[in-house]
Amino acid sequence: MWIINFSEADCKNCYACVRACPVHAIEVKAEQAQIMKDRCIGCGKCLKVCPKNAKQVKTELETVKKYVKSKQTVIASIAPSFAALFAENSHKVASALKILGFTYAEETVLGADAVTRAYESYAETHNQSCMITSCCPSVNYLIQKHHPEVIQNLIPIVSPAVCHGRMLKEKYGEEVKVVFIGPCLSKKIEGNEEDAIDAVLTFEELEKWMHEEKIVLEALPEMNFDAWQTNQRGYPIVGGVTKTIDKVTLEKEIIKVDGIEECIEVIEAIKEGKFENVLFEMSCCRQSCIAGPGMPSNVPNIYERKRRVEKYAKDCLEKQKQPQVMGSCTQDSASQVELQQYFSNLYIPLKEPCEEEVKSILSSIGKYTKLDELNCGSCGYHTCREKAVAVFNGMAEANMCLPFMRQKAETLTNVIFDASPNLILIINRHFEILELNPAAQKFFKMTKETTSELPVAMFLDKEVFEEVKRSKKSVLGQKVVIEANDAVVIQSVIWIEYHQVMLWIAHDITKDEKLEKKLQTMKIDAINMAQQVINKQMTVAQEIASLLGETTAETKVTLTQLKQLIQEEEGIKK
Repeated sequence: MWIINFSEADCKNCYACVRACPVHAIEVKAEQAQIMKDRCIGCGKCLKVCPKNAKQVKTELETVKKYVKSKQTVIASIAPSFAALFAENSHKVASALKILGFTYAEETVLGADAVTRAYESYAETHNQSCMITSCCPSVNYLIQKHHPEVIQNLIPIVSPAVCHGRMLKEKYGEEVKVVFIGPCLSKKIEGNEEDAIDAVLTFEELEKWMHEEKIVLEALPEMNFDAWQTNQRGYPIVGGVTKTIDKVTLEKEIIKVDGIEECIEVIEAIKEGKFENVLFEMSCCRQSCIAGPGMPSNVPNIYERKRRVEKYAKDCLEKQKQPQVMGSCTQDSASQVELQQYFSNLYIPLKEPCEEEVKSILSSIGKYTKLDELNCGSCGYHTCREKAVAVFNGMAEANMCLPFMRQKAETLTNVIFDASPNLILIINRHFEILELNPAAQKFFKMTKETTSELPVAMFLDKEVFEEVKRSKKSVLGQKVVIEANDAVVIQSVIWIEYHQVMLWIAHDITKDEKLEKKLQTMKIDAINMAQQVINKQMTVAQEIASLLGETTAETKVTLTQLKQLIQEEEGIKK
């Protein structure tokens, strides 16, 4: 499973995620949105816009629970933006992490100290005109996967999270488990590629875990992290990465860029050579890490989050001035770890169709000329031709063109409405005719113009419509006589709640009824004729029987006389 997947059952072809993805890393196959991991930069924009919440984010929460249950040394490295979530309870988060089972808990910004110094060192020793910070994994993947021309401008230093992970392994041993906790989804990709991070949790997952364990921060005591001496807690705010860089040593203009669209715009300008002697602090999330996609939905507005982080940073600086035990110092491990990072070229170009192939795809969705290319962007692509290229590469489907599909649906609906032999009326809630099809016009001998908004009672029994409107239950297959038309129909009256109208559909069975009556008459006439024949046959039979009776009697008399004669002759002889 990739870090983000979409639930197949819930995807409804709205293409909101395709429109939101700034790098076209979402393909649609069989009307199902899927993440293309070779193009995904882990920005999480697709998750925020999905109206069906059909998101599945890869979670390692169960893995982390197994770590703490196995009695291994498990260390939490928590991103500084946690203060945006926990506000006045931020000083109690260390207590909560210990209750959850972490052996040690430290702030990720301890690695930021080392990264900031490494940036300064790199700027001093390399004479590059434009440099880009490499703290944001999404920015790094954006450049590696989509703009490899500026890989050389990425400062080849690991992120604070990776730096801190390596520092923790150096300090506590390679066998310990390091769990990064933060607001970022792309950290899940980075953590999967980096040995110094064994698992990544979002703040949303952390909050869920605390809820499962019934941990209430308000009831916990304040506790320092095991190492927390740093002045880099402003890292998750725009400008925080470069805030503590020595501007004199750097000798470069610093430009802060937040937001994926803005990052892409600046990267394009860098490729065109429009900037010189600039250090760009880039973050894919607008307002930087305090607006990361791994933040729970119950966080306050972005400005309140910023205030919380600034207040926590100020409180910690005041505490650091106090003479007290500060906890162990992880920074000592920074000098022992490797901070260099190699950014490889991960760009996979799309296949380029020829002009004829583009035209063929466009014509399949009714776009035969330039005027047909609306470039409305509803499919998620800026232009129709860009979408055609996506179709050619198997990333999109032709039927994703909403204007074309709507036109097709409307055309098909009109054809069915006009061509149907059934009688169709659309009647509003005031029992007025809104629409009727040609078959109904012919039946009622009225035109569409003259019939529109006339009361339905002029043509049909109003009672059935009143009952359907009252009960909101359709009447189906009802046989009625329309005396005005000398006709018999089978009618159905259907209530359409969404539009508050009734649909009258009827099948004219007048001819069938007349034929049925004619057949019945013919059957009755045939029966009557058969009855007459039977009666005649019975009369003949009776007459024949009478004649047979008379002849039989006469034959019997004759035979009796003949017998007596024979007997008399026999007596004489004797």
